[in-house]
Amino acid sequence: MSARPSALASIVAAAFGVACGALACTGSPNDARIGIDAPDRASFDSVGMYLEHRCGSLDCHGNRQRNLQLWGGEGMRLAPEAGITGDSLDTTPDELDASYRSLVGLEPAVMSAVVHGHGNEPNLLTFVRKARGTESHKGGALIKPGDDQDKCIASWLKGKVDNDACTNALKTP
Repeated sequence: MSARPSALASIVAAAFGVACGALACTGSPNDARIGIDAPDRASFDSVGMYLEHRCGSLDCHGNRQRNLQLWGGEGMRLAPEAGITGDSLDTTPDELDASYRSLVGLEPAVMSAVVHGHGNEPNLLTFVRKARGTESHKGGALIKPGDDQDKCIASWLKGKVDNDACTNALKTP
Protein backbone atom coordinates (compact mmCIF):
# COMPACT_ATOMS: atom_id res chain seq x y z
CA MET A 1 0.00 0.00 0.00
CA SER A 2 1.53 3.29 -1.05
CA ALA A 3 1.14 6.49 0.90
CA ARG A 4 -0.57 9.40 -0.85
CA PRO A 5 1.11 12.79 -0.48
CA SER A 6 -0.84 15.42 1.37
CA ALA A 7 -2.68 18.06 -0.62
CA LEU A 8 -0.25 20.72 0.63
CA ALA A 9 2.75 18.65 -0.48
CA SER A 10 1.16 18.25 -3.91
CA ILE A 11 0.51 21.98 -4.18
CA VAL A 12 4.07 22.81 -3.12
CA ALA A 13 5.49 20.30 -5.61
CA ALA A 14 3.35 21.76 -8.39
CA ALA A 15 4.34 25.30 -7.40
CA PHE A 16 8.00 24.29 -7.46
CA GLY A 17 7.59 22.83 -10.93
CA VAL A 18 5.83 25.93 -12.25
CA ALA A 19 8.40 28.24 -10.66
CA CYS A 20 11.34 26.21 -11.98
CA GLY A 21 9.82 26.17 -15.45
CA ALA A 22 9.16 29.89 -15.37
CA LEU A 23 12.63 30.67 -14.07
CA ALA A 24 14.26 28.55 -16.77
CA CYS A 25 12.77 30.88 -19.38
CA THR A 26 13.72 34.17 -17.76
CA GLY A 27 16.89 36.18 -17.76
CA SER A 28 20.05 35.76 -19.75
CA PRO A 29 22.88 33.29 -19.13
CA ASN A 30 24.82 36.22 -17.62
CA ASP A 31 21.96 37.21 -15.31
CA ALA A 32 23.33 37.21 -11.73
CA ARG A 33 19.88 37.22 -10.11
CA ILE A 34 18.72 34.17 -8.19
CA GLY A 35 15.33 34.39 -9.87
CA ILE A 36 12.73 34.58 -7.11
CA ASP A 37 9.47 36.19 -8.13
CA ALA A 38 8.58 38.14 -5.02
CA PRO A 39 6.59 41.21 -4.08
CA ASP A 40 8.42 44.42 -4.87
CA ARG A 41 11.20 45.38 -2.44
CA ALA A 42 10.19 49.05 -2.67
CA SER A 43 6.83 48.22 -1.09
CA PHE A 44 8.33 46.20 1.77
CA ASP A 45 9.31 48.93 4.25
CA SER A 46 6.01 49.15 6.16
CA VAL A 47 5.67 45.35 6.11
CA GLY A 48 9.27 44.94 7.24
CA MET A 49 8.82 47.43 10.07
CA TYR A 50 5.74 45.55 11.25
CA LEU A 51 7.47 42.15 11.05
CA GLU A 52 10.51 43.48 12.89
CA HIS A 53 8.29 44.93 15.63
CA ARG A 54 6.14 41.82 16.03
CA CYS A 55 8.61 39.03 15.28
CA GLY A 56 12.13 40.47 15.34
CA SER A 57 12.98 40.37 19.05
CA LEU A 58 16.25 38.69 19.99
CA ASP A 59 14.44 35.64 21.39
CA CYS A 60 12.44 35.15 18.16
CA HIS A 61 13.42 35.96 14.57
CA GLY A 62 15.97 38.60 15.56
CA ASN A 63 18.28 35.64 16.06
CA ARG A 64 20.87 34.24 13.64
CA GLN A 65 19.84 30.68 14.58
CA ARG A 66 16.43 31.03 12.88
CA ASN A 67 15.65 30.27 9.25
CA LEU A 68 13.69 33.53 9.02
CA GLN A 69 15.88 36.34 10.29
CA LEU A 70 14.65 39.88 10.84
CA TRP A 71 16.97 42.83 11.46
CA GLY A 72 16.30 46.24 12.92
CA GLY A 73 16.21 48.63 15.82
CA GLU A 74 14.07 46.36 18.02
CA GLY A 75 16.32 43.31 17.74
CA MET A 76 19.30 42.03 15.77
CA ARG A 77 21.46 44.66 14.07
CA LEU A 78 23.57 44.22 10.95
CA ALA A 79 26.27 46.24 12.67
CA PRO A 80 26.28 47.30 16.31
CA GLU A 81 26.35 50.96 15.32
CA ALA A 82 23.76 50.63 12.52
CA GLY A 83 21.10 53.30 12.69
CA ILE A 84 21.99 54.47 16.17
CA THR A 85 22.11 58.26 16.43
CA GLY A 86 21.71 59.55 19.95
CA ASP A 87 18.67 57.82 21.39
CA SER A 88 17.48 56.59 17.98
CA LEU A 89 17.31 52.90 17.22
CA ASP A 90 15.91 53.38 13.72
CA THR A 91 15.98 50.43 11.39
CA THR A 92 18.31 51.11 8.47
CA PRO A 93 17.57 50.55 4.78
CA ASP A 94 20.29 47.85 4.77
CA GLU A 95 18.50 46.06 7.61
CA LEU A 96 15.20 46.21 5.73
CA ASP A 97 17.01 44.83 2.66
CA ALA A 98 18.40 41.95 4.73
CA SER A 99 14.99 41.16 6.25
CA TYR A 100 13.40 41.25 2.78
CA ARG A 101 16.01 38.85 1.37
CA SER A 102 15.57 36.52 4.32
CA LEU A 103 11.79 36.42 3.94
CA VAL A 104 11.56 36.02 0.17
CA GLY A 105 14.43 33.52 0.13
CA LEU A 106 12.88 31.30 2.80
CA GLU A 107 10.78 29.32 0.29
CA PRO A 108 11.71 30.74 -3.12
CA ALA A 109 9.62 28.42 -5.31
CA VAL A 110 6.57 28.78 -3.08
CA MET A 111 7.00 32.58 -2.89
CA SER A 112 7.15 32.67 -6.69
CA ALA A 113 3.96 30.58 -6.93
CA VAL A 114 2.12 32.86 -4.46
CA VAL A 115 3.18 35.95 -6.40
CA HIS A 116 2.16 34.36 -9.72
CA GLY A 117 -1.23 33.68 -8.11
CA HIS A 118 -1.52 37.39 -7.20
CA GLY A 119 -1.25 36.60 -3.47
CA ASN A 120 -4.55 34.71 -3.43
CA GLU A 121 -3.02 31.67 -1.65
CA PRO A 122 -0.84 33.18 1.10
CA ASN A 123 -1.32 30.06 3.23
CA LEU A 124 1.06 28.21 0.90
CA LEU A 125 3.88 30.07 2.68
CA THR A 126 5.11 28.58 5.93
CA PHE A 127 5.62 31.98 7.56
CA VAL A 128 1.94 32.82 6.97
CA ARG A 129 0.71 29.46 8.30
CA LYS A 130 2.89 29.80 11.41
CA ALA A 131 1.81 33.40 12.06
CA ARG A 132 -1.85 32.42 11.64
CA GLY A 133 -1.40 29.43 13.95
CA THR A 134 -2.40 26.82 11.36
CA GLU A 135 1.06 25.27 11.68
CA SER A 136 3.05 24.71 14.86
CA HIS A 137 4.91 27.88 15.86
CA LYS A 138 6.89 28.43 19.02
CA GLY A 139 5.39 31.92 19.26
CA GLY A 140 1.85 30.60 18.84
CA ALA A 141 -0.79 32.19 16.63
CA LEU A 142 0.15 35.85 16.21
CA ILE A 143 -2.41 37.01 13.67
CA LYS A 144 -5.99 36.23 12.73
CA PRO A 145 -7.09 36.11 9.10
CA GLY A 146 -8.54 39.52 8.29
CA ASP A 147 -6.98 41.50 11.15
CA ASP A 148 -4.65 44.43 10.41
CA GLN A 149 -1.55 42.29 10.89
CA ASP A 150 -2.84 39.74 8.39
CA LYS A 151 -3.96 42.46 5.95
CA CYS A 152 -0.48 44.00 6.09
CA ILE A 153 1.20 40.77 5.02
CA ALA A 154 -1.51 39.56 2.62
CA SER A 155 -1.72 42.92 0.84
CA TRP A 156 2.05 42.90 0.25
CA LEU A 157 1.82 39.40 -1.22
CA LYS A 158 -0.94 40.66 -3.54
CA GLY A 159 1.32 43.47 -4.75
CA LYS A 160 -0.48 46.44 -3.15
CA VAL A 161 0.49 47.12 0.45
CA ASP A 162 -2.25 48.32 2.79
CA ASN A 163 -0.08 50.87 4.61
CA ASP A 164 -2.92 51.77 6.99
CA ALA A 165 -3.16 48.12 8.09
CA CYS A 166 0.63 47.99 8.54
CA THR A 167 0.58 51.18 10.60
CA ASN A 168 -2.20 49.77 12.77
CA ALA A 169 -0.34 46.45 13.04
CA LEU A 170 2.66 48.29 14.49
CA LYS A 171 0.48 49.21 17.47
CA THR A 172 0.08 45.52 18.37
CA PRO A 173 2.34 44.63 21.30
